[in-house]
Amino acid sequence: MYFELSIVIHRPPSEVFAFLRDKDKHPQKKDSPVLVLEQTTLGAPGVGTHYREVVQMVPLVQGEILSVITRFEPNEHLEEDFEGAGFKGHLAYHFLSEDDGTRLIQRETMSAQGFLKVLEPVIERVFFHHLRERLEAIKGFLESA
Repeated sequence: MYFELSIVIHRPPSEVFAFLRDKDKHPQKKDSPVLVLEQTTLGAPGVGTHYREVVQMVPLVQGEILSVITRFEPNEHLEEDFEGAGFKGHLAYHFLSEDDGTRLIQRETMSAQGFLKVLEPVIERVFFHHLRERLEAIKGFLESA
């Protein structure tokens, strides 16, 4: 599965990058599927930084996702590989300066593992919708701050 989305956020690239860089430091919304998000390596985020997420897949079913930063160029690129909860993939953010803020481009490749493979067409439609909502939430949070 491949996803590419973009959104303009009326904040400078440094603020948008910092928000995504510090993803484990923000409280999750009440309805967020992310129950736990923690950095598991010491020090400031950079290439090699590891994270652990616990997500609510469906009622009563939780999954763990482990990720590692693979590209870290402040205010320009932030990328990570992830695996867990039946999926494996790569997430890339690109930050472009625009007159009125930042164009955030998100590219993500992922594949379902095991029995989830047969559900990829359905998962792809649902996941795209959730990615769009997440970008809108990031925009709303940063622009209201």
